[in-house]
Amino acid sequence: MGAAVVGLACCVALLALLVAGLTRRVVRAERLVDELATMARPDTSRPERDPLVGAEAPPVRGVDPAGVAAEAPAGGRLVLAFLTGGCSPCRAFWSALAGGRRPGMPAVVVTPSPTTESSRAVAALAGGEVPVVMSSEAWLAYRVRGAPWFAVVDGGRVVAEGRVERWEDLEALAGR
Repeated sequence: MGAAVVGLACCVALLALLVAGLTRRVVRAERLVDELATMARPDTSRPERDPLVGAEAPPVRGVDPAGVAAEAPAGGRLVLAFLTGGCSPCRAFWSALAGGRRPGMPAVVVTPSPTTESSRAVAALAGGEVPVVMSSEAWLAYRVRGAPWFAVVDGGRVVAEGRVERWEDLEALAGR
């Protein structure tokens, strides 16, 4: 009888440790989801948008999902797709771009830095087909209000920008 009580107490203690460990992981995951949701949520703290259209395009420098320095090409015509791995509307764009679809010109996906966004998840979404630059600084420089956000750069200048939720709207933004 005494051995059964000791065995049961050991099992209860082991279960308590497992629950504590799982609780810690859930809290950590919730914190990460909250950070990603904040990045994907439109910024309403600024009542008037300060558009970049017509301005010189800020450089986009960061790292790729493997942690290697990366940057978007300067000059030429290019679509910068500001996407996250956690936003629902972004998934359709990830899928289309990873499948080889382009909005009439080269596209580079810009995600938040690896401290905020999972490099592994981004690599899986890009599928090796989409150039990716992970840079929270670029999100700030382009004044991204929420994902999915797109900027069209031509000749070093921003010629169009905005939040887009359908591929057809992206093609219209890109002037296709």
